[in-house]
Amino acid sequence: MKPEELKDASLASPGGTYRLCENLLTAAFGQLSEENIEVFKDRLLDMTGCIFGGDIVEEDRFFYDFLKRQGGAPAAPLFADNSSVRLPLTSAVMHNCLHARANDYGNMEMVVFDDPIASHYGETILPMNLTLADVYGASGEEFIANNIAAEDTVGRILYTLPVRWPTDMELGSTAAAAIAARYYDLDASQTVAAFSYAATNATDPGNSYYDYCQEFKYHNAESARCGIMAAELAKGGWRGLKDPFFGNAGLIAKKVPYGTLPDLYEKAFERLGEVFFTEMRFKRGPGGMPTIVTAELGAKLRGQIIEADGAFDPEKIRRIIIFEPDHLRRNYYSNPFSMADQINALFSYSFAFCCALYYGGRSVKNVQSRDIQSQPLLVELTKNTVMDTYTVPGGLPVYKGSVELKDGRVFEAEADFIKEMFLYPSKEFLVQKFWDQFNAFGKLPKSVGEKIIELAGRIETLKDMREYTELLTIHV
Repeated sequence: MKPEELKDASLASPGGTYRLCENLLTAAFGQLSEENIEVFKDRLLDMTGCIFGGDIVEEDRFFYDFLKRQGGAPAAPLFADNSSVRLPLTSAVMHNCLHARANDYGNMEMVVFDDPIASHYGETILPMNLTLADVYGASGEEFIANNIAAEDTVGRILYTLPVRWPTDMELGSTAAAAIAARYYDLDASQTVAAFSYAATNATDPGNSYYDYCQEFKYHNAESARCGIMAAELAKGGWRGLKDPFFGNAGLIAKKVPYGTLPDLYEKAFERLGEVFFTEMRFKRGPGGMPTIVTAELGAKLRGQIIEADGAFDPEKIRRIIIFEPDHLRRNYYSNPFSMADQINALFSYSFAFCCALYYGGRSVKNVQSRDIQSQPLLVELTKNTVMDTYTVPGGLPVYKGSVELKDGRVFEAEADFIKEMFLYPSKEFLVQKFWDQFNAFGKLPKSVGEKIIELAGRIETLKDMREYTELLTIHV
């Protein structure tokens, strides 16, 4: 749309961005819906588990050691590490956010005006928010409001575009700056300046999925660091861009014809301050959200074989085929399982299928490189899995799986790609997912895990978030 077509002329750039900033800074806990709060509490427990589970990834250990060797002012906590070790804020948020993304197991996916949108903010802003809440002694209500106000701001910016992925990943540093702006007590002009540095120093890890590179997790750490630096620069008085998103060569403006605004630009401001949009999807296994469907197929087929034979013996498998609907885009998830390591496993349809078939499900432990390589039969089955396509009647997003045994019997199952991804998990599932990762971490007593679950369920009642964050470190 052209700027002159706006029904509300005050939204013309930079007016819209300033309005978003004002709402970001003034949003309060009392404005949030009951659903906002309840979903957030589920996400808090979910992400806390991911921080613990992330600590077991051997390939990432050097990065945490590097941050500690650098040292610096003991300003902020390192989660899943000794409570006596604190580092500068920029180092601490990198440490904590990388932990959260290490197994690609965190919550994601926003719903804005009933429109599901791929998003990858949670694994940056939630652990970053926990870190800042510890440093600033925020209350539980402030902690929740900070997170949801930041998500709503970035979700509305992203919503303006007709194609949101992978632009959502370019807004990770903007989401981090949004969290920081509230803690740094910036005004609207300073927040625009902070967004300027966040938006122009954004990273896009899209290629890392195709090439099985760790950039996808470093992205979360670097986005958090950038968010802190952006707030510091704005607080220090550096000027920003007139409009870092919709102005000249802004992050969003670059994706639409020059001199225009996205078609959904004006709608993005509807009910601003009345309705808050957040992430609300959960992963049911380590790895990209789309792998849920093939893991479900593997688990179903294991169940069928056990029902028929009384037991499951992977030695009896002759062939595995996964059929993708031919109208869906094929991408890196469909590639052969050639590297047989953790990163390859996180973004592989065939591994998700075979892991669930082999074990009955996926856990953070059995997607680690050492564990994968200790199971040569699992690796062989995964490498030999055939990825095929088929035409689905009615164009439904239904995947099929087929397991042929050496005696000639064939077991088949189907699963709906969209339904499996968007299924909201039960409380029991989320608690079990937390325990799976907490126990894999294995450095804290059960009583600490029980206390984390209790406090996450009433986080809004806490007067000081350090009552929660102190449980995320090891006291020796």
